[in-house]
Amino acid sequence: SLPDFFSVFAESDIVIPSGGELMSDGSGFQPLLFDKEGVQMVACFTAMERIGEFASLTPYCLKIKGDEFLLRIPVEYGLVVNPRQSAGFDVPPSGVREIIAEFAGLSPVSAYVTE
Repeated sequence: SLPDFFSVFAESDIVIPSGGELMSDGSGFQPLLFDKEGVQMVACFTAMERIGEFASLTPYCLKIKGDEFLLRIPVEYGLVVNPRQSAGFDVPPSGVREIIAEFAGLSPVSAYVTE
C-alpha cells in the first residue's frame, strides 16, 4: 500500500538525478522535471539502476534520505517516483505535503506554511 511504501521511503536512500553537477553550496543542481497539466513534478528513483533512459539527460545524481528530499521539494511541486516504470507513480503537490506531515514526523504547519 502507499502508506507502507512512504513509511519506508522516508527512511530510505533515494536517488535524484541532476543535469548539472551539484556543488557543496547546493548550486548546479538541475533535477529532472516533468510537466503534468501545468504542475512541475520533480523525479526521484528508488534505485540508481531505475534511472535508465534518463541517464543521458541527467549524468549526475544526489543520494539522500527520502524524508530529507521531501522537505526540500518546493510547495508548488509534485513528485514522480520511478517515472515511466511499472513501479512508478505521481504525487501531486498537496499529496507531497500530506506525506511530509504523516511520514516525515512533522506537523503540516511545521512542514510548510502556505499562504
